Amino acid sequence: MPEALSKRVRAEGEAALAAAGIAHTTVEEEAAERGDRVSHRPVGGEERSGGSTWQSLARGAGSVETDHLNGEIVLLGRLHGVPTPANAAVQTAVRRAVRDRIPAGGFPLGELEKLVG
Repeated sequence: MPEALSKRVRAEGEAALAAAGIAHTTVEEEAAERGDRVSHRPVGGEERSGGSTWQSLARGAGSVETDHLNGEIVLLGRLHGVPTPANAAVQTAVRRAVRDRIPAGGFPLGELEKLVG
């Protein structure tokens, strides 16, 4: 996911959580808590390509956590009057990727941008 979209997804999530009165950590708080205990490094000589959703798509797992993660943000947004178009777009795109067996990283960026609006 492009960095700008990732930031927008997170910002929508933070806004929806705040509107619902649900406490959450900031990026800075998460980094301070983790320190150097979590880092991305090659495994078996291969660079890390993406997070758990990417890995599920790469394995062809048939299901991913997007409906739970992004879907909950979309629901909270709807319940509390917070627009969440980027989270809804990611949820739709990943569902399609699973259904159509689009490989990890293979969903057309232009289509994703159209879904975001």
